[in-house]
Amino acid sequence: MFNYVNPEKDELIISNKPEIKNRENSKKKDYLNKLYEKPWGHEYLTYQNDNIGIWILHFNKNCKTSVHCHFKKDTLLIVLNGTFRIDKYNGYTILNENEIIYFPASSFHGIMSYIENGIVLEIEIYSNLVNYSDKNDLLRLRDAYNRDKDNYESSVVEKDIKIEDSINFHNPKEYIFENTTISIKELSKNDNYKFNVNDINILLKGKIYNGNILSPGSLINANNNINFLDNNITYMSIINIYKNDKKKIIYSKEHLTDLLSNNVFKNIGLTSGCFDIFHKGHINNLKLSKVYCDKLFVCLSSDKQIKQLKGEKRPINNLNDRLQILINMSFIDYIILYDEIDNKNEIELDNIMNILKPDFWFKGSDYKEVEIRNKHPILKNVLLFENVVNVSTSTIINKIQNN
Repeated sequence: MFNYVNPEKDELIISNKPEIKNRENSKKKDYLNKLYEKPWGHEYLTYQNDNIGIWILHFNKNCKTSVHCHFKKDTLLIVLNGTFRIDKYNGYTILNENEIIYFPASSFHGIMSYIENGIVLEIEIYSNLVNYSDKNDLLRLRDAYNRDKDNYESSVVEKDIKIEDSINFHNPKEYIFENTTISIKELSKNDNYKFNVNDINILLKGKIYNGNILSPGSLINANNNINFLDNNITYMSIINIYKNDKKKIIYSKEHLTDLLSNNVFKNIGLTSGCFDIFHKGHINNLKLSKVYCDKLFVCLSSDKQIKQLKGEKRPINNLNDRLQILINMSFIDYIILYDEIDNKNEIELDNIMNILKPDFWFKGSDYKEVEIRNKHPILKNVLLFENVVNVSTSTIINKIQNN
């Protein structure tokens, strides 16, 4: 998904103020092989030429940058790991892995991660006013940390990175960020090449014709014929095989609230479970649930919660393994990760229900409706499906142990 943000009238008024337009460029600084600690995480420069600079941003959970803008460069953001809330001058959007948003100069934007170690790739696209990373080319509109409105250096702690530990996209090779692989490649006119339509391809050096003349920082449309305007080019290829699956994951109540505010969902169904060893009983009940609703949300228990419920030897499969199975089920629309704080009264689950306000709550026949409603009075319709006989995680574990 590609989002392009047009500056609003008020944003353009701000950028055209004389004290903004006439601001001098900061002195050029070499940011390579340095790490900059920020209140929200850290960042480092991985590539720079006269046209673009590429930064990698690592975020702590629920931490965010200021809402700020730049006046001499455009900004391209690509999510490498996790899901982010991207604030704009007015409103926000949610960005998932391998999704892109483009902010031209004068557009205010802020970034917040819903997960620990959320990773964003930021490409600065320079204008004719500056041909390097001028980090003081900014104006902070809103900032949780009360930093200077237009000063970068005073808000960071600089640390050296060992050359062997640095990530330098000037070296053509593959780089791994969780589920995302970035490949830096060089091509000449005479090479036999083909761009993969499933990858994000970004021009880093040189110019090509791809229906339009593309300069560094441009997305390459792999469906069009490519004509070289320079003898050699360098480009970046980004691929994440889990990109569509990850859109199903809701990491927190804040994430759920933001998702609901930006979407209109009707006829919502909700259920919960450990799904430790996935079996036909799970499939049967989940498919039946989907019949009754348009959007099926599944609350997935944490490993800690399962240990409290089932004992220290559980779960058999950890959260990430259980999650990978559920996100590949076409009849599940969203998976809410949660950690119950009170297994007896299900307080955290009740908090989620009060945010989501589901039309249906689904469980198996081993539950009783009166007990469910005592814990969760907000529920409208409660449907209990007959469990498949002699099929459960516990019976599967017993079979294995007995054999």
